[in-house]
Amino acid sequence: MATDASLPERLRRWLGSDTDATSLAIFRLGFGLIATFAAVRFMALGWIETLVAAPVWHFVWVPGVVEPSIPVLYGLFIVQALAGLAFAAGALVPGRHRLLHALLGPAALVAWLACFVYVELIDKSLYLNHYVLFTVLGVVLLASPLHRIHLGGAAPSWVLQLLRAQVALVYFWAGFAKINADWLLRGEPLVTWLQALGGVPGIGPLLAHDALAIGMSWGGMLYDLFVPLLLLWPRTRLLGVVLVVGFHVAVGTLFPIGIFPLLMVVSATLLLAPDWPQRLGLRLPTAADLRRAVLPLPGTAVWLVVLAVTALFPARFLLYGLDVSWTERGHRFAWRVLLNEKTGMVDYRVVDRSSGKVWRVSPASELTPIQHEQMRTQPDMIRQYALHLRDLHAAEGRDVAVYADSWASLNGRPAQRFVDPSVDLTQTRSDLWSQGWITPLQE
Repeated sequence: MATDASLPERLRRWLGSDTDATSLAIFRLGFGLIATFAAVRFMALGWIETLVAAPVWHFVWVPGVVEPSIPVLYGLFIVQALAGLAFAAGALVPGRHRLLHALLGPAALVAWLACFVYVELIDKSLYLNHYVLFTVLGVVLLASPLHRIHLGGAAPSWVLQLLRAQVALVYFWAGFAKINADWLLRGEPLVTWLQALGGVPGIGPLLAHDALAIGMSWGGMLYDLFVPLLLLWPRTRLLGVVLVVGFHVAVGTLFPIGIFPLLMVVSATLLLAPDWPQRLGLRLPTAADLRRAVLPLPGTAVWLVVLAVTALFPARFLLYGLDVSWTERGHRFAWRVLLNEKTGMVDYRVVDRSSGKVWRVSPASELTPIQHEQMRTQPDMIRQYALHLRDLHAAEGRDVAVYADSWASLNGRPAQRFVDPSVDLTQTRSDLWSQGWITPLQE
């Protein structure tokens, strides 16, 4: 008597089998158009000059990354815009045109990723969660058989499932991060943000009420945790779509968060039925014959490893036992979205170890406004600038110690000491949080 296949075997068959690529093609089209829009918007708003080219020194992510000249920067953004258009167009090209798919698929996506990621590596002050998501989704697409992701195509199920997982994880961790006293009990930072909109005609007085902010905070937490399930379950799918569109229209209207609403609305379509456009009555090419295949064991293992890493990496802050919103340890690359209103101030004492001479340095004299704003509340950037000051003096033949006088306020709390002023930041390791020089948050 035949027995049912084992769970690993069923998983391999599920991941290896084909699925209608319509939703993937629509997502590909939207992804490419957003990439083009983001690049054109960046250039049109003059951000190449004010955000990338203006700084005289950068908070680089990795050593060796240098800022190109302005013409080269414009070239990088023009390539992004054109590559986005090309990648979007590939969703409309029939599968038989393999050479054209290679140009509009992997070649265009590699060009976009290379230019996009390089610009992001130039300065930490440009970090945005949705730029990270944009990159992750691009890498997953690059690893997929793009010649099969077009209207009328049939793509392997593992591609759709991995993209779905990336989107669902963003929502889950964003919701999980909101389960804290500031968000649910104090309504912060929404209380602070909405009170700043109190002067808006008509709705301003309503927005200024704390009860509204607390209600919105609870609603935001529940939305993030449950909207992926609403989109995946056929009976609640329409409600999920309404909530996604309504939520991101409202957030995009109230707060200047760039392409984030567009990216999340387009990404949410991945959680719908694979053939959702046809179910709406749209006449699109039907999928090619669906194959029932088995994903090779190495491919299945890689899929599971990638899923595990992307699922668990945002959880690393749970290992540290510190307030991540205060220390920033584990805050980046963890989908902690719109959680903090953090302000700060910092200047430095530079002490010559030989003579004892002291200099006071205000970073605002060298940094751009956005660099200064970001650095004042992020310990690793405070330390990075201290090392920059050390290097400047070392170039003049001086051996110096660098101390930071730093204060910060988190979610409406009174300002307090942020960095221990007695610690020479040039003597701390790169694992700065283990040094104990960030002062504990006082409630």
